[in-house]
Amino acid sequence: MTAVSETRRIAGRVVRAGRGAASARIIASAAVRRVADPSGGVALTFDDGPDPLWTTAVLDELARLGVCATFFAVGRRAEENPHLVRRILADGHALGSHSYGHPDPWTLPVRALAADYRRGHRAVEVAAGRHVPLFRPPKGFVDVRGAIAMRLARVQPFLWTVDPHDWEPRVEAGAIRCALEGLAGGDVVLLHDAIEGPLAPEALDRSATVAALPEIAAMAAARGLRFTTLR
Repeated sequence: MTAVSETRRIAGRVVRAGRGAASARIIASAAVRRVADPSGGVALTFDDGPDPLWTTAVLDELARLGVCATFFAVGRRAEENPHLVRRILADGHALGSHSYGHPDPWTLPVRALAADYRRGHRAVEVAAGRHVPLFRPPKGFVDVRGAIAMRLARVQPFLWTVDPHDWEPRVEAGAIRCALEGLAGGDVVLLHDAIEGPLAPEALDRSATVAALPEIAAMAAARGLRFTTLR
């Protein structure tokens, strides 16, 4: 099993042993994994952007489909592309932060991780020109260290219920669509408008994710589901 797939498998898991475990349990239990109104509402979320090419393509397609989403922006990318951060909001989507440099959370000391989370959150807020209440830890990782860092950074994790693995190299739109066959009210879907630290260069290509959006929208409509944002 690759390091990335292992990370996805344990995303949101809390390590219950050792000092700080109580804080980790508290923060993880408070993590938002479902939309506020589960009666037919589903949320598409996009991580790792903004990217000049692919975030633009995702936003164009969402606009064409009339679908709203939530974007978790990496701080350094927000600094490089503030116009895309502003467009996300102007198009009616929700915005959150996703760290500053997208580190592997388990590799950093607690204070260094908290500093990265604070810096990323501030960078996104500066680019947006407003308060940004949402936050998602890199790779959805909530262990003891990550939970304490989030407490120090004063952010609350927003995770997901469905991961269609659109981050995998050479993934196809049909595979993303098939992975969402069980989509139901309350679900939060993890997608990517960019990729940080890909396993292979092919993963940088987000065309399959863009191509899957009309199929996802059609499937949701057929099931009477509506798209909403996290808040």
